[in-house]
Amino acid sequence: MKIYALLIASSLAITSYTIHDDAKAHRQFFKDKESNNKELNINWREIIKRNSKNLKSDKNYEASLLVRAFARGKVKNYRGALKDINKLIKMDSKYNNLAILYRGWFHVNLRNYSEAMDDYSSLIENNEYLKDSYTNRGFIKEIFYDQKGACSDWKIGGELGNEMALSAFENHCENFAS
Repeated sequence: MKIYALLIASSLAITSYTIHDDAKAHRQFFKDKESNNKELNINWREIIKRNSKNLKSDKNYEASLLVRAFARGKVKNYRGALKDINKLIKMDSKYNNLAILYRGWFHVNLRNYSEAMDDYSSLIENNEYLKDSYTNRGFIKEIFYDQKGACSDWKIGGELGNEMALSAFENHCENFAS
């Protein structure tokens, strides 16, 4: 009988997040994030291989961890990228803020929106990568039904020069009053 109380309590504490139909801007978020690897002719797999080789000789080579994580993200291996980036962050390297920005991107692509929101909020608190952090956090807020918060973040991101934030604000925040 005690297990049922635990199960009920647990199920009430777990929040499920769904993307509502009115959240149109998040579609732009994913669309605009599409890479143009073919245009740039970058061999991300070769970059992963080269940096993996560097890491065999020095497991704490921060630059290689960062580059390999980014390259893994480009080939949509977000779990591998997250593993690299978390290791880099634990090392408390000089790349931490950039690593947190990338980790937010990886979390978004894995649909771990709460974790991504935490990363972008952390960067905003640290006054780092504000243009991208406000923009990306705005898209996540829209997914979480927080239109006012999304518009506020997009407005700031747009004022800082992010075209995607400005576009989202202009197209989805006509009733927003600051």
